[in-house]
Amino acid sequence: MPVNTAAPLVSDHLTELGLNSDVLLFAMNYDFDKVESKGLLKRFKQNDGMIDIDIACAMYDAECQLQELVWFKQLRDKAESIRHQGDSLNGKDRGEQAMYHAPFDQEQIRLYLKRVPKTIKHIALLASSYYGQPFTSVKAGEMHLGDDEGNRTLEINIKQLPKDCASLWVATLSREIDGWYMTTQQLPLSDHALDDAAKQVAYELARTLPSV
Repeated sequence: MPVNTAAPLVSDHLTELGLNSDVLLFAMNYDFDKVESKGLLKRFKQNDGMIDIDIACAMYDAECQLQELVWFKQLRDKAESIRHQGDSLNGKDRGEQAMYHAPFDQEQIRLYLKRVPKTIKHIALLASSYYGQPFTSVKAGEMHLGDDEGNRTLEINIKQLPKDCASLWVATLSREIDGWYMTTQQLPLSDHALDDAAKQVAYELARTLPSV
């Protein structure tokens, strides 16, 4: 299913976006109220009304073929250039200090850009609601991208996403001769399973990613 892109996307060099370090942090915080499961969701998922939002990094080669997916089932790529810090199952299982308003991220992925294999051309930042509930089911939350020096270039208010959005292509990092560029996508995907969403992005990359 093609992704709807209403306007041309713009890519910017990371340094132009204020990111001065080669170590990036893709992270998320959220708080939630218990939501009622219905139908097959209630019968098979048995999630007790919890919402579980996961983040991931999908790595693609120059032909936009998926090479590796760093997510809760694979916390590091083979080169250990991208490292998932661990899955938060319900947004509250890291203790009171991990709540939305605290300075700690519930889920975080570290990207060591200098270590990314030369064969990797694009890195897609993805987010997904594991049980298929809309992101807006949370009470409050955000996704963000910055570096390890405290600079931020992207912040997404989860409550402002489309009401039926359960899977999101957040942004894409693309390698060029002069360094890495970022394209802010913020596009809902039709597949909320992260591995399926990564395959959808592989198709969309060749069609929608602008040249820099």
